[in-house]
Amino acid sequence: MSFALALSGLCLCSTLRADDAEDKAVAVVKKLGGTVTRDETGLGKPITTVTLSNTEVTDAGLKDLAGLTNLTTLELSGTKLTDASLKELAPLTNLTTLDLSFTPVTDAGLKELAALPSLSTLNINATKVTDAGLKELVTLTNLTTLEVGGTNVTDAGVKELTTLKNLITLEVGGTKVTDAGLKELATLKDLTELGLSGTKVTDAGVKELATLTNLTTLNVGNTKVTDAGVKELATLTNLTSLNVGGTKVTDAGLKELATLKNLTELYLVDPKVTDTGLKELAALTNLTTLYLSGKKVTDAGVKELATLKNLITLGLDGTEVTDAGLKELATLKNLTALDLRSTRVTDAGLKELATLKNLTALDLRSTRVTDAGLKELATFKNLTTLNLRQTEVTDAGLKDVAALTNLTALYLFDTKVTDAGLKELQQALPNCQIKK
Repeated sequence: MSFALALSGLCLCSTLRADDAEDKAVAVVKKLGGTVTRDETGLGKPITTVTLSNTEVTDAGLKDLAGLTNLTTLELSGTKLTDASLKELAPLTNLTTLDLSFTPVTDAGLKELAALPSLSTLNINATKVTDAGLKELVTLTNLTTLEVGGTNVTDAGVKELTTLKNLITLEVGGTKVTDAGLKELATLKDLTELGLSGTKVTDAGVKELATLTNLTTLNVGNTKVTDAGVKELATLTNLTSLNVGGTKVTDAGLKELATLKNLTELYLVDPKVTDTGLKELAALTNLTTLYLSGKKVTDAGVKELATLKNLITLGLDGTEVTDAGLKELATLKNLTALDLRSTRVTDAGLKELATLKNLTALDLRSTRVTDAGLKELATFKNLTTLNLRQTEVTDAGLKDVAALTNLTALYLFDTKVTDAGLKELQQALPNCQIKK
């Protein structure tokens, strides 16, 4: 037998073994209710993504994936996998994205990730990881995204991350990080996204962020940040998304935001902001997403938003907005999502929204809307999501809902709709997922 022929046979056998390993892996994944994604343009259409999130996959089951050497993304969120399972990932040297959030993984497990030098995205939110675990990540110099929210990580852990110079996204929300930890982040000049929600960060900590001029997304919601802290953000002129909900920021703080002309998303889910403060938002003409809440926001405040012509998403959850306020929204022609839950809106108010032809999502839960109001929805032909939870809607009103043929999601919890009415509506909207 010639060398060339022998080599050909060897290659064929290797290919067959690889195919067998792949077939076995696919069978295991599908049996568990997971999914696989192939690279349709690649040679042999290799499997590049496996999703096993919220399945019953075990440590032993993960071993069956070892043959998927082209795998780049592995999603294991919400599983019961332990540290032992991470040893099985060693052959997957092409992995770039790994999601271990909401698993029992500990610091010991992270030590096994050193075998995956290509990792660029790692999610270990809500795991049992501590500062010691973050120390194990220093060899993963290709990391660009790291999420460690909801863990016991402290400032000491953040210090370990300063060697990861390629980080552009860091999530430490819900950890024990304080202002001292933010001082350590000053060296990560490439950071563009930083999540600090629910930490012990104060205005002093925000001041430490002044050097991170590449930041585009910052979440300091539910921290101790005040108006003084917002003033420190003036240097972060590249910010496009800012969350200060659940803080002590007031109308005075909103005035400080006027310099952030590039803001497109602003989250003010906080009762300390009033109608007066909303006047200060007029300068933020690039806003596309705005979330407000609290009893101090009324129709007068909504009137101040009429100048924000680029708004696509508007949340008014739990405000004192009434039908009169909705009249002020008529000029916001680009709105596609409107959240009116727990407001004082009635059937009459829905009539005022008739000009918003682009609406695809409308949340009316816990409002005073009845069957009569649903007649006004006929103009919203593009609606795909409608929430009517905790309203006085009955079977009679569903006849008008049936005309919204593009609906894909409808919520009818705690309404007066009967099983018979639900059945009839489902027949009229076969492509809609109705939850009651």
